[in-house]
Amino acid sequence: MSLPVAGKRSPDPDALADAAADGFERVELYLERGHLDAFDETLAACRRATVDVASVHTPHVAPDEAAYFRRADDFADALDAFLVVHSTRTNLVAIPEILDGTDFAAPFGFENSTGHSEFHVRKAILDAGHDLVLDTAHLYTAEREYLDSLARLLDEYGDRIPVVHCCDGRRVRDGLAFGDGTMDMRAVVATLRERLDDALVVLEVPTDRQAAALDRYESLVAASRK
Repeated sequence: MSLPVAGKRSPDPDALADAAADGFERVELYLERGHLDAFDETLAACRRATVDVASVHTPHVAPDEAAYFRRADDFADALDAFLVVHSTRTNLVAIPEILDGTDFAAPFGFENSTGHSEFHVRKAILDAGHDLVLDTAHLYTAEREYLDSLARLLDEYGDRIPVVHCCDGRRVRDGLAFGDGTMDMRAVVATLRERLDDALVVLEVPTDRQAAALDRYESLVAASRK
């Protein structure tokens, strides 16, 4: 079956219009503090957009700014979207303590960070009872046999992986356009298609390369069916 695919955009009106022009029907939003400070204005822009907001990524904030996690939850809940909980400035295992629990209103999952091993992902997220937003390039930075790790996580926890971030990467850099890294993207896409029944695949590549990434992703999905 074909998994739903989303682009990655800011909630600015022009960015959302560009996502539609690039061929996307849905997007994951990356939020910054200013977007949530102007909550009503940002929400109105998203509701006017011709693309659906499928998921919302929390801002990358430090522990003393944890209120932005709650605001992002309110934003995702208002749009009936999934909340991706992640920050490069906060260790994910500390987030429940920082927030005094994880009673988010929106459905949510924790994203694995750059360099987090399969063991860490299991212990810090899955064994703690949380859903996982699986970033394939982040996993690549941590696991030499990343395809084996990816397959194991999908086989064992596929029903608890509602969102996947898909992009190319190198051992010390993620978030690259398809073909700009050293990952076997054909194998990655085939592994996702073969092992996931229902998950959102977010093409987390640079904005100006997302249209090309959508074309490449669709061609890799078609090739994996042969």
